[in-house]
This record gives sequence, structure tokens and C-alpha cells, in this order.
Amino acid sequence: MITAARNYLVFVRRCTRVAFVGDWRYYTWMGVLTVVALFGLNAYAKQFSHGLIVTGMSDEVSWGVYIANFTFLVGVAAAAVMMVIPVYIYDNEEMHDLVIFGELLAVAAIIMCLMFVTVDLGRPDRFWHLIPGIGQFNFPASMLSWDVLVLNGYLLLNVHICGYLIYCRYRGIKPSKWFYIPFVFIAIVWAVSIHTVTAFLYVGLGGRPFWNSAIVGPRFLASAFTAGPALIILALQVVRRVTASGSATELDKGADAGARPGRPATLQDLEQLSLRLPELSLVPSADRQRALATASVVEVSAGEVLLRQGTDSSYAFFVLKGRVVVKRAEGDRARITRTANPGDQFGEVSALHGSPRMATAIAEENSLILRLHADSLRVLMETREMNQIVRSRMAERLMITDHALLTLRGIVQVSMIINVFLLANEVFKEFYSGNLHVASSKYLFIGLHGHHALVPWIWSAIALNIVAMVLLLLPLSRSLKWLNLACVLAIVGIWIEKGMGLVIPGFIPTPLGAIIEYTPSLNETLVCFGIWAFGLLCYTIFLRMTVPILQGRLTRANEGSI
Repeated sequence: MITAARNYLVFVRRCTRVAFVGDWRYYTWMGVLTVVALFGLNAYAKQFSHGLIVTGMSDEVSWGVYIANFTFLVGVAAAAVMMVIPVYIYDNEEMHDLVIFGELLAVAAIIMCLMFVTVDLGRPDRFWHLIPGIGQFNFPASMLSWDVLVLNGYLLLNVHICGYLIYCRYRGIKPSKWFYIPFVFIAIVWAVSIHTVTAFLYVGLGGRPFWNSAIVGPRFLASAFTAGPALIILALQVVRRVTASGSATELDKGADAGARPGRPATLQDLEQLSLRLPELSLVPSADRQRALATASVVEVSAGEVLLRQGTDSSYAFFVLKGRVVVKRAEGDRARITRTANPGDQFGEVSALHGSPRMATAIAEENSLILRLHADSLRVLMETREMNQIVRSRMAERLMITDHALLTLRGIVQVSMIINVFLLANEVFKEFYSGNLHVASSKYLFIGLHGHHALVPWIWSAIALNIVAMVLLLLPLSRSLKWLNLACVLAIVGIWIEKGMGLVIPGFIPTPLGAIIEYTPSLNETLVCFGIWAFGLLCYTIFLRMTVPILQGRLTRANEGSI
């Protein structure tokens, strides 16, 4: 237990140290976010000192831009499930590592949600009333108590899943399915619940007829499954770009050592490999002898290429000594997808499947490499333990491919159609019936008695959503340039529609018929920018810790060297 705790503390210390190391672009980005977050903190200090009077909210309009951002971000957090489903239900190995990025985004979004709720409280020092067993929780009658449970529960689920998978990758061990798979499926249901419960917060307020619609819950889910994956598409492309380690042309340089003759491999070489790959020692000696028939050992110098992307070969490689970096050319850039340390493999996917190489492998230092023909590798994989370890490592590649992004595009495409359709249903219900409760909708869409502050905003949102939907339906959105434009339009449109376009009209007119318009104050706006900056700061730190582990650059095996 003491050793395990010490190892985990070393892991945390190394991750923390990596989070504060980067190039000038990283420091500039982190510096800007820190400054904005500090401005937001200063604005909140003024609000804490003077009260909510410094905001644009009032007795008549008691929810404003804070709750609007909260509503939007709950949807972003819930959308992580749209990456979990393809990976864990449909077994999409291409998106296996990408789901961690989606869940980390969910963690950052929930943190921002909790912060927006906190700043919306007039007396945040009384938050302890919401803690079960300590305060007056009023469970299960209050929907707010349900919201507290689902938000914090979803945060803990994602922290556990991400933390466990990342720590296992760091240690180079296979995750125990019983320790995280059940939580994955619980999180799928929980993700739906967090946005559904948030919708019920609005629907359950009987004195606000603008929100009294059974369609609010489905609208929330449709918008969440549009804006969330759209944001993930943009985030993944940023990750892909900033994790590039050079230009793609550099992969064509260097001597090709992968195909040159090497000395025949011996049982001693396999024994040396088994010191770092214990599963190999479980292979029967007869099978190891058969595997040696086509095995050889190659000595390579730093900078030499062992395999090139796009070429055909039937050989897989194991590192006996040294280190090999595997880079994939994506457009005009090259990005590290895996780092092979002693005991690790590379080139096994294309060798076993008979497909072209997916990346280029380059020796990072003078190395000793065991080269195996695919048939020999299959002989070793006849042993169950060896088969499991090889196949589990086959999925350990940080691949952010265009195909994966287009898979998310399909989710955004369908969700956006449903979102626009449900909005049209809501508009028809409000205006065609012509009942007495249509005043809030009139204020939102066409103005009411000369008050029309939100009219340009909602029509802008509708226009953005429709344009985004059309772009997503057209084949041209298969181009990342147009897909990015559609994602930006969808995010902005949904932020307006599900934020200001949903929260504010519910209070206008008041139950007494008064029309009190709401405009966010400068102090309120600075607090919002500060929370967004802090959330992005958290997400950036999460990624800075995670990417080197997924690439194999930060592992337990190299604790002494890095």
C-alpha cells in the first residue's frame, strides 16, 4: 500500500511538472488565460463585497448570463457520452484514446458549471445547505437537490474513468475492465440525466409558462449532442496541431535501417525481451524456437528509420534497448502517435493485417531492435497472455484522424437536424395556439410593447443554426475547413438559443405584467470571461498532462530519464 501510494505521488508530481513546461506558444496561451481569469476573480471580489447589485439582474429577472452559461455548459459536459458510445458500445478502436479528451472536456465543463452556480448565489457562503447530510438538502422534492447530485456525480465518474485509464497507460498495464467499464455505462446514463434534470429545473417552475413544455428536455439533449461534439471536433484539431513535432517532409529523411540484414535472433534475445515483457516468458519454448526461424536483431543509430508510412512490409518490431518514436504524417505536419521503450512493440498492426504502414518509426537513440515476421508474431500470440498484451498495445496509439472527426460530424449532423426541428415545433405551439401565455415568446421573437432587446439575438441564433445545418447536410462539410465553420456557427447559435434565448424570456413579462429588460453589466461579463478562461486553463493543463502519456513520452519506465 505504501509503495503504491508513493508510485502514485511520483506520477502526480511528474504530471504536474509537465503541465508547466512548453514552448513560447504554450506560455503565451497560459499567460493570457491567467490574466483573464484574474480579471474575472477581481470582478467577482467586487460582486462578493457589494452583492448582486453590481450585476444586471433584479428581483424581476433573477437569472441572467450566469445561468445561461451554466445551461450551455451542462450540455457540453453531457456530450462526452457521444464519444463514449462509439468506443465502448460499437468498439471503434480509432477513437479509443480520443474519448479521454472528450471526458476531460466534460470535467472542465462541470467545473465551470459549478463555478457559474457559485457566482450566481447571492450568499455563496451558505452553499453548505446543499451538501447532503449537512445542510437542508430537501431531497427528493427539490429539483435543485437532484441537480447537485447529478452534476457532482458526473464529475466524479469522469475523474475516475480518465484518471484510471491515464494512470494505467502511464504504468504500462492493461486496465481492469471491472474497475472502469461499469462506470462508463453508468456515465452514459448519467450524462443524459444531468441535462434532463437541468431541463426539469425550468419545466418545474409552474409560474413561468414559457418553460412549461414537455419538449424542453428533448430540446436540451438535442442541443447538447450538437454543441458538445462540435466543440470536441475543434478541440481535437487544436490538439493535433499543437502536438505536431515537425513537418511531414522530415519523415522522408534518414537512412532506412528496417529492411537491412541483421544478425539472427537467439533465445537469449527473447529472454532479454521477456525482462520487459513478462508475458513472453509464458510462451512455450517450442513456440519461441519456431518464432526465431524468421527473427533477426538490428542495430540502429539515432535518426535511422525502421519503417516508413505508406510502405508495405510484413515485419513487426520489439525494442530490446534504446527508444523509438513513431510519427504519423497528417497533412503538412508530423505528430507522435507512440513512443516505444524497451519491451514495447511497433509496426504490428500493418504486419498482421497486411496493410500499408500507418506511420514512420525513427530511432530516437542508438537502439537494438528485434525484427519478427508476422507469421512468427502469430506463433507467439498463440499463447493467450501474449495475444492479450499485443492486442491491447495495438490500440495504444494517439490517432486523431480525419475519419474520427468525420464520425463526430455525423453525430453533430443528426443532432442539429433534431434541434432545429424541435425549435420549429416549439415556435408553432407558441404562436399558432395564440393563448394568453404567448407574451414571453412574442417578446423573444418579435418584441413586446416596444421592448425587443433579445429579438436580434434570437434571429441571429436561428440563422446560425440553419446555416450550420445546411452546411452539415452538404457534402462539402466533409472538408475540415467547412466542417469547422459549421461547428463554430452551431456552437454560437446554440449558446444564444439555449442561453439568453431560453433563460431571460421566462421572466418577461413578470407575473404582474411588468416588462423589465435585462442587460448583463460589465462586472458580470468580466466574471463570465474569467470563468471561461479558468475552464480553458484547466482543460489545457489536463491535455498537457495527458498527451505525453498517450504518446508514450511520459511513462513509469522512463522515470529516471525524464
